Amino acid sequence: MTDSPNRYVRHFDPARLARDSFDYQLLADLESCLVVGCRAPAGSQGYPRHRHLVSDQVYYVLSGHMQLEAEGVEHSFGPGAAVVIPAGTAHRNWYPGEEEEIHLDFLVPPPERGHPLAEPAPEGTPSVAPTDRDLVVRTVSETTSAQPVPGFTARPLLTREVGSPELVLVDASVDLEDGSGVPWHIHPVDQLYFLLEGRLHVDVADTSFVARPFDLVVLPAGVPHRNWNPGPGAEHHLAFLVPPVGVGEGLDKFVDFSVRDESLRLP
Repeated sequence: MTDSPNRYVRHFDPARLARDSFDYQLLADLESCLVVGCRAPAGSQGYPRHRHLVSDQVYYVLSGHMQLEAEGVEHSFGPGAAVVIPAGTAHRNWYPGEEEEIHLDFLVPPPERGHPLAEPAPEGTPSVAPTDRDLVVRTVSETTSAQPVPGFTARPLLTREVGSPELVLVDASVDLEDGSGVPWHIHPVDQLYFLLEGRLHVDVADTSFVARPFDLVVLPAGVPHRNWNPGPGAEHHLAFLVPPVGVGEGLDKFVDFSVRDESLRLP
């Protein structure tokens, strides 16, 4: 087992970002999504008013306070809020208060490589947002918890039905008792964990590591993996599924998997 960085883990370190202006760190650039971690000093502004033509934008506020204007309506969010801005929605952010703001930012699906992430949308720009979709804000207090397997608690925050048709977000925790967790399994979609609290032991194919707070774990579709809470204390993480699966649809396919101490060698 190793605690060192590997291809499945990207650590978000807000302390390395700019202290006097909005700044971000690229965490994952996948075919299914683009993920950045953002830091905004108290009283700062985000990007000028803009819109993402092909991507839903999904925020998860980790700390501080965000103010958002979307299509002329103002919204206010604090820690633990998951926010979906439908593709084509003109919006801008700013960060009032006396403390810095830190959030995760997903674009799903990402724009094609070589195309701009966004286009300017100053006041008066005609909307191209879908008329049947509104901005969505969800917190864990609005969810219902379930235990798909013993020791694993899941609270769906965003789903294809409530949130974005491009992503599922689950607030999750793994119990410490008896080393319980999720045994070897695979998914038909990409899965990403973001650690909020505690530690999570993760085995991915032939790689083992312990994820800690502010680690983003990237689990590609079809790759066998398992996890458990090695302690000490509670474990809490966000789980993102992209592309999404619907509520009640099959997700985990459990597998028998082990790495044998042998390898194929070239002649």
